[in-house]
This record gives sequence, structure tokens and C-alpha cells, in this order.
Amino acid sequence: MLLDYRIDASRPELRELAVTLEFALAAGRPGGAGQSLFLATWTPGSYLIREYARHLGPVTACDAATGAALACRKTSKNRFEVATAVTTQRIRVHYRVYAHELTVRTADVTAEHAFWNHACTLLWPVGEPERPARLRIEHPAHWQLACSLPVVADATDTAGTGNRAQTATTTLQADDLDRALDAPCLLGTLVRREWDVDGVPHAIVFDGLAGVQPPATLGDDLRRIVTSARAVFDGPLPYASYVFLCLCSADGHGGLEHADSSTLLVSRTAFASDKGYREFLGLAAHELFHAWNVKRMRPEEFWRYDYEHENHTELLWLIEGWTAYYDDLICRRAGLLRREDYLALLAKNIDTLRATPGRFQLSLGASSFDAWIRLYRPDENTRNSSQNYYLNGSLAALCLDLLLRGGSAGIGLDEVVRRLYRRSHDQGRGYTRADVDAVLLEVGGPDAVRRLAELVDGPLDPDFGAALAAVGIRLVDKERERPQLGVTFAPGGTTIAAVEAGSPAYEAALAPGDEVLAIEQLRVDAGRWQEVWKTVAHVDTPVEILVARRGVITRCTARPQRGRGNASLELDPDATPEQRRARDAWLDPHGYDAAP
Repeated sequence: MLLDYRIDASRPELRELAVTLEFALAAGRPGGAGQSLFLATWTPGSYLIREYARHLGPVTACDAATGAALACRKTSKNRFEVATAVTTQRIRVHYRVYAHELTVRTADVTAEHAFWNHACTLLWPVGEPERPARLRIEHPAHWQLACSLPVVADATDTAGTGNRAQTATTTLQADDLDRALDAPCLLGTLVRREWDVDGVPHAIVFDGLAGVQPPATLGDDLRRIVTSARAVFDGPLPYASYVFLCLCSADGHGGLEHADSSTLLVSRTAFASDKGYREFLGLAAHELFHAWNVKRMRPEEFWRYDYEHENHTELLWLIEGWTAYYDDLICRRAGLLRREDYLALLAKNIDTLRATPGRFQLSLGASSFDAWIRLYRPDENTRNSSQNYYLNGSLAALCLDLLLRGGSAGIGLDEVVRRLYRRSHDQGRGYTRADVDAVLLEVGGPDAVRRLAELVDGPLDPDFGAALAAVGIRLVDKERERPQLGVTFAPGGTTIAAVEAGSPAYEAALAPGDEVLAIEQLRVDAGRWQEVWKTVAHVDTPVEILVARRGVITRCTARPQRGRGNASLELDPDATPEQRRARDAWLDPHGYDAAP
């Protein structure tokens, strides 16, 4: 019952993939009953309906034995119905996939490389997710292929075809639909680095470096990240091998997790600065941590994916928020971030959270449920109406971790994650919120359960100073006297992109789309805005703002407020021995305190 795919990427100049699928009809299927096929509409890990079918060319079908054409009718946006004859036993389907979108979730084929996710590539028989698949990939012979699926055969056409370059075929095997859609493919002239952890092979494969060389320490740095991530779960690595697929471009940043691999989209220049390289390692740590958290330990709603419709859950604050908490923490524990650099990142995140009024409007749980219509479709009001379950979820995880570490047992969030993993994934099931609460009750008692409810079920406004004090860290707000207006400008100008709810700009009726022309009769532009504002704005003193609004010059009066200040986290020199021990157990469990 094998599904036999041929994916032709041998002519990358066409910017498309030519796909042929041949398979036998399911046993017992009535002759002439027809066969339905579907294409996924989204990719797990990226919670937005992407409508991949918009890139499909005409879908045609025939009887595989006789070659006789079979009618193929589109029945919905992503489904096709093949009308089989009574005598049809095998069918062959052909279509093309336009591939010119370089993201971690789509397909991109150029003269230099080919990359795709199978979610946007493979038509699959409806109702038959357990079928195994063989994928024969045709590509230029000088290209290498990287994919987490096992290779079952290789072949090369040494003669070539006409004027076309020499081609090769690499055959992969997938056990079922989930496995096929969870293993992107990358082809090109690739740069590969390899290392082992506990005898398990790991690799990172670079495409598009264009002469840029990653740091010589990269392999060892990633090995330390893997070791640090594994220590959180206190068990063996959950995969037989792992590969990072790294797409390098002029700009861009992002990642997408898979069970045995991940895709990283990074700027080539990221490796040229300490800051850029630290951010790259944080991205790699984030996607790697997902190999446990969501690819294996995942909510009940995600235990069986519905690839055609939204899969709602209120637990993205755990899936993504806790992962975002651990990514930088893993780098710190691996000795790849100094303590002061890690605390500076936390302080920056606290500042960002404080600037999002939506945390008082929509809880982390509700924001998780609404990810499909809010986070992935932001507008100028998103910050006022919702909250980011990645960043804010990570800070909620921080508060919960510090509460647990300050308790009598001194056990942190690591223990919660370990027990939840063993009681859900290791028992072959997804977890529920009740499961999370039950583990928290065991580890931290009723206070921990109540604290989690406060953090994720209602307005999010934690006392970070009190939480950090438990591990001997002081939160200091600096520059609180600076007057605040409460607007964000679009890049490169003084056109307002967003207005913070409740801010002086909000009360002055400034609106997204307004172009600020002058403040107190002083002309402003992108280069002089900050200088003029600092000169004329004072706390609780009205200022006149001249704006162009939909072609009309308008005057508004705003009364600047005292700013929130900038958070700064400092080691408390008066911390007790117990607080210092808790701090070391949190930040330095592997003894990297002196590392750079």
C-alpha cells in the first residue's frame, strides 16, 4: 500500500517542483468509487492557515496500468476527486508546485538550491494517514540532499538528458503522513558540520553561505546546547539523529521545529558579530528544545494533527512560551551567555511586556487559542488587544520557575517539565491543563497551581522584583522621569504605526496612519524626532503636535506621562546564602559561571 512519489527538482531554473504520485487503491474499495486527495493547509509549528493549494498547477490523473485519463475534479480549496473506473486498481496523479518563497514553512527553488516542506508539496489520499510513502527526488547530480528521512536508495544518471545537466535520484522513506510532513528537504551545494552527543549523530547543514564562514566553535557550541537541553529532561535524547537545516540569506530570521530536524532562516551577517551569533545560538536552542516540547510532549489537541483546519489549544504559552524561556537559559547553562548578558535579555523582555496593554485585555490562554487570527495576523491594534504568548509566556515561565526554586524543596520548572513529559508522551498520549496542574501540585503545592492560574488565565502583571528577589537578583527601573508619548512609528519616518492604549497619544486621539509633522512648532522627521521630543516634552505639561491625517493637517494636544523606565537586573550583593544557592542552581547547574 506504498505511496510512490517522484519529486522532480532537476530543473531548478523553472522555480517549481514537478510531482507524480502513484499508488494502489485501498483494499476493499468499490470499483469506480473514486479517490479523494488533499493538500495540507498549514504546517505544525506555524499557526496560520497558509492555503498552500494556491501554488498547485493543474492536477491530472490516469489509470497507472493503462494510461487512460481519469477525470480529476477540485471539490474544495485543497481537495481533489479522481473518478476511477470499475477496473482501476492503481492511479497516477501529476501536478506542479510553484516554489519561490524562501521561508521555513514553504518551498523555494532557484538555480542555487531547492528547499521545501512536504506539507505544501504532497497530495495525500484522504482518510489514509497511516500509509507509508517512498519519495524519489530527482535533482542535479552535484547537489547534496539533507533531510531527516532515511535514504533507501541513490542513483545517478551519468549521461544526462539532452542539454540538461547530469541528474541524480535520492529515494527517501516515510512511515506515514505525520512523518512525511515533518521532514523538510534541502538540496544544494551544502556546507556540513557534524558532532555526536551520547553516540547520537548531529549535524548542521548550511545553504547560501556565499563565502561566509561560521565560527570555528560552532560544532562544539551546538554540542553544548544539545547537552544542556537534554539535561532539562534528564533522560536520553528522543531521536536517533538530528539535523539543523540552515538557510542563509541577505536578511530574515525564523525557525520551524520538526521531530528530528529543524529549519533555521538567518542572515549571513549574523555570524559576523557576537550579538548576531548569540541570537543564532538562541534560535537553534529554541528549535532543538521543541524536539521534546511539542514534537513529542504536546497537548491533547495536537496529539493527532488535523492538517486541513485550525487546531486550537489554550496551551501555546507552554508550547512556545516555555520553549522561549528555555532557549536563552539553555545557552546560559551551556556557558554561551555570560550571566550579565542573560540578565540583560530578561530585562529587555520585561520592558517589552510592560509596553503591551493587551496583556490586561486577553489572557495568555485566550491569546493562545486566538493565535490563528491574532498573533499571525497582526495589525496596529494587536498590542492593545492581545499578547504574545512567546515572550510573555516565557516571562510567566520565569515567574513560575523562580517561585518553585524559592520554595522549601528548591526544585524548579525543570522538574515540572520532566514529569509532564514522562506522564504524557512516555504514556503515548497528549497532556491537558489538568495534567499540568497535577504535576505542579506535586512539585510546588497549591501555591504553584494558583500562581500558574494567575499568570495564564487572567491579566498578566507579575511582580518581577519580588520573583527575582527569591534568587538574589534586584530589578531596578532606570530613566523613569523620561516623558512618554506612547506611539510606535513605521520604519524610516514619523508615520504612526501603533498607539498604545491608555497612553498620552491615545488620550490625544492620535491614530495609526497619522504623520507627525511638528511638535511645539518644531519640524520633525525620522532623524530629529527624538532630539526634538527630549527638548520640548516635559512630564504632565501639554505639548502641541501637528499631524497630517488622511490629507488634512490636524493639531492635537498631548500631556506626556512619566515613563515606565528601563528595567535593569543586578546581582544583589546582600543576597542570603540560600538565595545564592538557588541562583546558582538556576543559572549555573553545570558550573559555567566563569565562561564568557
